[in-house]
Formats: sequence, C-alpha cells, structure tokens
Amino acid sequence: MKVLVTGATGFIGTALCSHLLQNNHSVHYLVTDAADIKDKDNYKGFLWNPEKNEIDLNSLDQVDAIVNLAGHTINCKWTDENKKQIHDSRINCSNTLFNALQNNEHQIKSIVNASAIGIYQSSETAIYNENSTGFGNDFLAQVCKDWEVANLRFEGLGIKTAITRFGLILSKDKGVLHELAKVVSKGLGANLGNGKQWMSWIHFNDVIEIIYQLLKEQQSGIFNVVAPNAVKQNEFLKLLAAQLNKPLWLPNIPSVFIKIGLGERSALVLSSQHVQSVQLPKIGYKFMFTDLASTLKDLYK
Repeated sequence: MKVLVTGATGFIGTALCSHLLQNNHSVHYLVTDAADIKDKDNYKGFLWNPEKNEIDLNSLDQVDAIVNLAGHTINCKWTDENKKQIHDSRINCSNTLFNALQNNEHQIKSIVNASAIGIYQSSETAIYNENSTGFGNDFLAQVCKDWEVANLRFEGLGIKTAITRFGLILSKDKGVLHELAKVVSKGLGANLGNGKQWMSWIHFNDVIEIIYQLLKEQQSGIFNVVAPNAVKQNEFLKLLAAQLNKPLWLPNIPSVFIKIGLGERSALVLSSQHVQSVQLPKIGYKFMFTDLASTLKDLYK
C-alpha cells in the first residue's frame, strides 16, 4: 500500500509514517517548505501550498490512500489572526486535496481525516458517542464542524471516508500530558476549575494502530478515537501525581482566573466531554490501553 500523508512532520504524522514504513508500506508526504523534504527508501516528500490551492500532482502517483492530519496548532495564543489560521489551514488543506482528486486521475480508494471530540458541547453530565448530535457552538466546535463538512465531500468522489475525532492523546513527549506532567513533577499540580470536567483520553500507541486499521480495511464513517474509560480531571491529576511520586496538595485554581489568563483558549482546560466510541469495537479494534493507571505506568516506565 502507498499512502499520502499530510501533517507528516507533526505529532501523530511522524509516528504514523514510521509505522507504515516498518510494515513495508510506501509513504508520500506533503510539506510547505522544501527544507522539510528528507527522502529515504519508500519515503518521498512533495511540496504543496494549500493557501493557494497548489499541490505537486506527482504526490498522487500510485497512491492508494490518504491520511489528512494537516492543520495549524491550537496550542498558541488565540488572537484573531491565529484563530483564522487554525480554522482556514484545515479547510484549505482539505479543499486542496479534494480539488486535486476531483480534477485529476488517481487510484485512491480511501481517506482518513482528522477531527476532534471538541466538536461536542461541553457538559459534565452528557455522554457522547458517534451517533450523538450534541455539538457545541464555541470556536473549537465550529472548526471541527466546518472541517468535517469539507472532508465528507470525498465520499462524493467515491472515496471511502473515515473521520477520526481524536480525544486527548497521551504521550510523555508531546501534548496535554507532557504539559501537565511538567507542572505536576515540580509539585505544583492543581485542579483547574472545579476539577469535575471529563477527560476523554487515549494512549498514543492506540491512535497509530487505529489509523492503521482504518487504512488497511478502508473503513468509512465517524470514529471517536478515545479509550473506553474517561476520567474526571481530578482523578486524572491524582493518578498522574501518584505515577510521578509527587504530592497534589494545592487548592483548585478557580475558573475565573483561568479565563482571565487564557481568555477564550481556557476552553482547552475547562471544557468537559465524556466521549465513548461505539464504532471502533464494531470494526473489531482491540484497545491496548483501557484504563488510565496502566496507561501512565506504560508511558513513564
């Protein structure tokens, strides 16, 4: 199988490309800077400019599937300019791929597109699955909704389309766990807000394996990429502190102070989504990590 990957130099994309190569597949990847092209056996880079709807069509040569992970990081100040970049970068990447496939011959049969559980409305009581329609109206939810609309258009080209709504991806090197651990490891951990927000998490290794299975089986539909057992923030921090052998003694940081400090971006730490996946078990995916304690133990072994 030959796979075209966007966002190949990012958090998930780097590991996914390595996994594909280790399993004897070929990878084409798209970058916006020629300096990021570092080719090796079965791994070849191509340039594109989604802002201008430009793409090297050689990147599609003999490609069987696409994994579309590209988009500007949300871990930045949410200025008007950055919010526009977060939104438009995702839509532009999907549109550029769509236009290329619509207007040129290709042999692509399936595509896996990223999204996020931030599409669901923040709630401490609701439980969401792939059939839920309780979508939010905040900035992140709107980005996800627009992104998914753009990506579902691939179905109209006869391409099997999978939408992966990622939960909190746990890795000790990047992402939310990495940032929390830096604070907790100094003995400065504290619940943010009331601590009752749900955190729907997933081990990084499960993420890679899920994408790989969706690719191999040419699956289509919506998939919540979350482990079976979500936890509340206070439990998450308690288990993390125990794993790092650090005390968790500071009082909660009130939501009002977090909102003053982070503004609209406070949603990243204060929002609550209790999310389950009914579709991954249906396709026979077997989670490697189902509870947070064993997940943290594995990550910090």
